[in-house]
Amino acid sequence: MIAIPVEIDTMLSILNLPKEMTSNGVFSEHQGLVMEMLRSLVLKDDYDLATHENLPENEPLVVAFRFGYSFLMLYSTAEFLNLKTLGEGIVKTVGLDQSATELLTGGEIEAYKANLVLRALTIMQDYLNPKGLERLHRTLPFAYFLGLKKGDLGHF
Repeated sequence: MIAIPVEIDTMLSILNLPKEMTSNGVFSEHQGLVMEMLRSLVLKDDYDLATHENLPENEPLVVAFRFGYSFLMLYSTAEFLNLKTLGEGIVKTVGLDQSATELLTGGEIEAYKANLVLRALTIMQDYLNPKGLERLHRTLPFAYFLGLKKGDLGHF
């Protein structure tokens, strides 16, 4: 199997998002952006394997790249998704009778997106290039100060 790009229905499953979102064009529009983000953060040989080689589905590289791609796709599209809100934001809570909803604030969306980047980089840490490792250290501020290197953080 080619690891990336991940098909939209598979990505939705990985992220536990509703299948109805398959037709949302935002995912197709952001595919090139997410692929470029990945290309800029990982080692060239690993990126080439993930995009061209037919590897077993349970191969660690395939798993890491598929999950990393999915997390970065949600990072890239989170603020544009219309999840039951008619374009007003992402629903945080819904009242018991569906009459009241509470949306994520801008700050909460940014924190959510930072967590998605951290998850993507952590799961892909064995494949990160120096730029990707620097981004991981910036995303996890104390990792840099502790002197952690590639492979020190373990996997999810």
